[in-house]
Amino acid sequence: MRSLRSIASVCTFVSLASLTALPARAASGDDAELERSARLETILRVALERNPDVAENKARARAAEARSQGASRLPDLEAKYEQWGVPLMKPYALDEAQMLMLGVRQTFPAWGTLDARGRAAAEEAGSAQDATRARRQEITAQVRRTYAAYYRADQELRLHLEHVGLTSRVLELAKLNQRTGHGTLQDVLRLELELTRVHTDVARIEREQRSSRALLNALMDRPADAPLGPPEDLSVTPTADVAALEKTIDANRPEIAAAGRNIRRGEAVLDGARRSARIPQFMVGLDYWYMPTFPSEMRHAYSAMVAINLPWLSARRGADEREAEATLQAERHALESAKNTVRYELRDAAARVDSARQSFSIIDQDLLAQAKRSLEATQAAYTAGHGDAGGMLDALRSYLQVRIERVRALAELATSETDLQRAAGTLAVERAAR
Repeated sequence: MRSLRSIASVCTFVSLASLTALPARAASGDDAELERSARLETILRVALERNPDVAENKARARAAEARSQGASRLPDLEAKYEQWGVPLMKPYALDEAQMLMLGVRQTFPAWGTLDARGRAAAEEAGSAQDATRARRQEITAQVRRTYAAYYRADQELRLHLEHVGLTSRVLELAKLNQRTGHGTLQDVLRLELELTRVHTDVARIEREQRSSRALLNALMDRPADAPLGPPEDLSVTPTADVAALEKTIDANRPEIAAAGRNIRRGEAVLDGARRSARIPQFMVGLDYWYMPTFPSEMRHAYSAMVAINLPWLSARRGADEREAEATLQAERHALESAKNTVRYELRDAAARVDSARQSFSIIDQDLLAQAKRSLEATQAAYTAGHGDAGGMLDALRSYLQVRIERVRALAELATSETDLQRAAGTLAVERAAR
């Protein structure tokens, strides 16, 4: 019997340990995957799970929600105690006091002000949720932009290393031509100089690659030097309908939703200020009296009271109402300003997407093929002993430059498309769940 209990205890312990270890295993699995390959989908999910800015906004949203739940409650019930007529010569002789009192007090704010406070607090909580949505979208956009920079540095590094290999082979050919009398020392020196220049470019690109890798790790709350595998190829999305995006931008942008909530909050605050200026608040109290020095039939008594404030005689109430009116007017202007801003951001991002798409199309479909044909023709002529190293070097540089421009144009197009989706509020935010 004891052995069965021992086995059950061990099984329970093992199962609990396994459950406890699940998050750590999931985290280590993500890190292992990122070391092999930097997939954008994985980076986005990990960033939204771990990013401290997102966690901060979530916590503030929860705090605002908790605060809104108590905004429409009555003020605290108050308890009071008083003692009258205790002799100074006997400060602890309460049995000789004229009166001992116990009581409670409850304040009732002006009619409707609690509801107004509740509505204002609810809009504040909603604004906090909108801020969380906006922050998640911004983190997603920042990850996508940085990923495009990481892809560009990775591809440029690969192209430069490939260029080093091509230039090295041409240099060997130039040395052979010099020994056989078909080339000059000047050709060899120019090619050696080109190799040195390319090595300098490689050092610069490696620095850019480390910088973008460190930023991606920071967004995922990983150590800056955590290993990150090579990125995936960037994809080009279809052309977006800007007119259709503009029709839905007010509903999709959390900043517009937050500005609308600020107006409703201002209306609730103004309603509460007007009620507080016109309707008095009440305080109701009930006391129990004990008079130890009175005859026994008169020692126990009670009292009740009602008190109201006089808001009509207070200049502060009028000032509060004017402040609420001005604040509401400011929030309405802020909404119009926010609408103008997001529409400009949408049009500006759409223009940059069109420009980036045209540039990439020209480079990808025309310039790249032309540069490749020029290099192949020049290389064939130089191998056959015709031409010089200068022409070969120019063809190599042109082909490298066009390929680099294609990578940069693709990265710029991906960044512009991200900015367009962020401006339209349609940026797909990966959920932090599998």
